[in-house]
Amino acid sequence: MQVIGSFFVLPFALTDASRLLTDPWTTLAAILLGVVNALGTLSLYKGFEVGRLSIISPIASTAPVVAILLAVTFLGEIVTKRLLVAISLVLVGIILVSVQTAQTDASKQLAKGTAYAISFMLFGGLLLFGLKPVSGVLGVFLPVLIMRWVGIPVLAVPYLARRSEGQGGGAFRLILAVAFFDTFANVIYTLGVRVGTVSIVSTLGGMFSAVTVLLARVMLKERLSHHQIVGFIAIVVGVGILGAFG
Repeated sequence: MQVIGSFFVLPFALTDASRLLTDPWTTLAAILLGVVNALGTLSLYKGFEVGRLSIISPIASTAPVVAILLAVTFLGEIVTKRLLVAISLVLVGIILVSVQTAQTDASKQLAKGTAYAISFMLFGGLLLFGLKPVSGVLGVFLPVLIMRWVGIPVLAVPYLARRSEGQGGGAFRLILAVAFFDTFANVIYTLGVRVGTVSIVSTLGGMFSAVTVLLARVMLKERLSHHQIVGFIAIVVGVGILGAFG
């Protein structure tokens, strides 16, 4: 996904290549964000592998909370009472929608999966925050390309270590599609956070979990529980307030 995604964004990033020399420290920050992104991705996927989706997904979806705290502390962003209410509604809604009924796993497996989810929450929050100052200097496409390129060697280490345990092939078309949408989402988020505030854009970006559940309902005919319906209502109300006052 990292390799394929880099080809999607490369032609657009080349036009901004001169920005790399504008501020070497920002370029270094983008490289570090690439490491953060790779470690966060690895933590999330590992959490899904060994833990319960009903636990991993809600914890992972709270990454915007970390981003908001960092933005308020270091960027001086101001969150009004109305925006705070809206952000809280959206985040609570995301968590409610993400919580799914699952069979009880062993406590050791549950604890292990939770640790990976918390790691993603921290890495993801740092990434959502860090893209704001980096994109202000490097633009929209270069940070995404750098993250893809840096992610390749970082993820290659655990991949090569476990290559013998891998499944068979046949998933290339699926990986191609996911790589495109994942890269496109990163570009759109970077564009949004470059012109907007971390508190609002990261909160809306965190709704990926709710979109997944909604797609499962429409395409896989999965039923929504009562708390998930309440979560969707909270999201709609919160987004409406953000649209009116954000």
